[in-house]
Amino acid sequence: MPQTDTAYPIIDAILRVVPVSRWAFARIASDELAHLLRSDGTDEGELAGLRNENARQREVLKAGPRIAAMLGPLDGYDSGITLLFADARTNFGILTMMRSEELGLFTSAEIAILTLALDSASEQLRMLRLNATAMARASADHHHDAITALMNPAGEEYVLDGDLQIVMTWTSQNQRRAALTGLRTRFASRLSAILEQTVSELTSTWRSEPATQLPGVARPVPFLVVRTQPVAGPSGLCIGVRINRFEPANSLVAPAARFRITPRELEVLALLLDGAKVETISDALSITASTVQDHIKNMVEKTESRNRTELIARVLGWGSPSETQ
Repeated sequence: MPQTDTAYPIIDAILRVVPVSRWAFARIASDELAHLLRSDGTDEGELAGLRNENARQREVLKAGPRIAAMLGPLDGYDSGITLLFADARTNFGILTMMRSEELGLFTSAEIAILTLALDSASEQLRMLRLNATAMARASADHHHDAITALMNPAGEEYVLDGDLQIVMTWTSQNQRRAALTGLRTRFASRLSAILEQTVSELTSTWRSEPATQLPGVARPVPFLVVRTQPVAGPSGLCIGVRINRFEPANSLVAPAARFRITPRELEVLALLLDGAKVETISDALSITASTVQDHIKNMVEKTESRNRTELIARVLGWGSPSETQ
């Protein structure tokens, strides 16, 4: 798939978190599949296979996003998952992901991440379909839902030990997994490689002293937010991990009101959440680097945070001053 294609970063981000042996993605226009973007061995047969898979899945669920075990032939692969990207009225694309014996079965943690990816990618593909005027209107319509999702985030939560092994997990997505009942999976003892690396980096400064065990937040891929905080376990210090779908910038309206963040500070914060450095923010907003630093300092004070990492964590709803100080 060419990197110039607007869907490239969406599909690439999913495959960075959940690697597969073979995959295929196609857009859907006017309920017809078109534009097969990439698969190993692209040909007309591949597109026909996606059409058949889409039809089989839609016989089970007529509309809306769907994650399910593949209903079509696996062609010698051990397991397969289908994601249908859609909203309540429109279908946007289909992604099939297959694994050979070498990669092994999909894990419970990977399926949980794919469930979050389904919603995020459906929203992004919807926005790509809209023109500029419709996009502005859709953004306003989405405003209330985005705030609700931020204040009541659906996601995955884990407790890891010092070796980053999963010792406990719970989820708010179980109801979305009924369609995966027939899929052979294995219980996850660890997070996927990119998520484990993110947790390791967020907790690299933790020591035995409580003052070093600060909550952290990062976006390893565009559609996910990973948050960490210390958790007391029976064997000592553990790592609490929450993985949520990233909400767009207008989701920041609720915390902006709660912490009295100004519109200019909100622009800086949105870029911080996107991983931008001070210099990048300065160029994007046409202000000096020192002004950017001043805005960040003001937000740190308003949220009663100790540093930039804690500021982001609190704005995104991970902990409160009384819980983390």
